[in-house]
Amino acid sequence: MHITLPQRLFVGFSLAKPQIKQISMIQLELAPFLNTTARPVNLHNLHMTLGFLGQVDPTSYLQLLNEIEAMPKIQFSQNLTCHTFWPLAKLVCLAGQATEPLTTMARTIIEIAERNNFYISQKKYTPHVSVFRHVNMPPLAKLRCTTKLQLEPTHLHLYQSSNHSHQVNYSILASWPLTQ
Repeated sequence: MHITLPQRLFVGFSLAKPQIKQISMIQLELAPFLNTTARPVNLHNLHMTLGFLGQVDPTSYLQLLNEIEAMPKIQFSQNLTCHTFWPLAKLVCLAGQATEPLTTMARTIIEIAERNNFYISQKKYTPHVSVFRHVNMPPLAKLRCTTKLQLEPTHLHLYQSSNHSHQVNYSILASWPLTQ
């Protein structure tokens, strides 16, 4: 797919149906403990982020596709074992300690972003799945609960983030298989 206007893009991994179902149950368990403006992430938007790129123009888009195509995309298994609250983003996430293949891919995405003047996060990469948005300070005791969500993605995806009627939607623009 080719883009004609600048698009808000990020790279990540889709989730399998069993993980989506597990996250849905976690959302149901956490919802009563969060503020009334907190919103669960739509199930069709659930993903594990590898890197946010920000606004990408049509010329840079083709370069981005070529660079992602050329990068190593290694199969991995990732556990997300804790709930965490990110106050600046107002997110509740499931997070974990990055495995080596995932750390390597995250580093490569940062290098691609640097070469192309895309957005670069100043925070250390943390594998995560956002489960709630618009969260004010949640009860920390409830967030100390742990979970064990094991992800074994098969593809790396380039996503487009768009807003429609005050709802965020993530669309996959390109996909690459992970290899051993």
